[in-house]
Amino acid sequence: MKRLINRLNTGHPVPFAWCGISDPRYLEMVAGYGFEAVLLDMQHGFFDETGVLNGIAAVAARGKAPLVRIPVGRWDTASRVMDFGPLGVVAPMVNSAVDAEAFVAAVKYIPTGERSYGPRQAAMVYGMSVPDYMDGIDAASLALAMIETRQAVAAVDEIVAVAGLDGVLIGPGDLSISIRQNRQPDAYGPDSLDAVNAVISAAKAAEKVTAAFAQTPEHANMLAALGVDMISIGEDGSYLDRGLAAHLSEIDFG
Repeated sequence: MKRLINRLNTGHPVPFAWCGISDPRYLEMVAGYGFEAVLLDMQHGFFDETGVLNGIAAVAARGKAPLVRIPVGRWDTASRVMDFGPLGVVAPMVNSAVDAEAFVAAVKYIPTGERSYGPRQAAMVYGMSVPDYMDGIDAASLALAMIETRQAVAAVDEIVAVAGLDGVLIGPGDLSISIRQNRQPDAYGPDSLDAVNAVISAAKAAEKVTAAFAQTPEHANMLAALGVDMISIGEDGSYLDRGLAAHLSEIDFG
């Protein structure tokens, strides 16, 4: 259960996949590649609760860490999906310490949070007894707050100071939209890079995990150079686009 935390402790960037397609066979295939974790996206992806339940089992069966991004402000969903067995929950649009505190309360057990007791399914995912799961899950899982607005950047020092919050995840598209006040995103463009660096610095000063979404390998490499701990690499669309394009590029039918 501590595989993800152990990998983070090596000091090397941890690559993870970002998936909105909920088919468990697809997720198992993605988890078979060189990612350490696979994020199941309920906010913009096609996951309902059943899809998350099945997806977590598929990813964990490959020995990788399942992560779940909940919809905006759905602390009840955060608590619910933790019972399914992820090793991390990502909360989008966390704009204040109050948001972060509500998030932590939903996903961590006492004394850190107020998560309701319901661990049996999650314990079974990892072949653990319920008492062992209860003793270990808070230290083995991540509560990551997405920083993706001007308000969140302004409050980042207060957000990362929240006890029980394990780290932040930079959402570059929405962050650029918020900073530029332009609905067309410019992820990691010049207008948002100062904010990105400020978030990374604040999290590191608070000794919290830094994570970020990268659509391209170029952005992933840039984030690694900035010292980001966890970096997503692409998403379903880019996985399919690149794979299909590679197949077709090698065809010569005359």
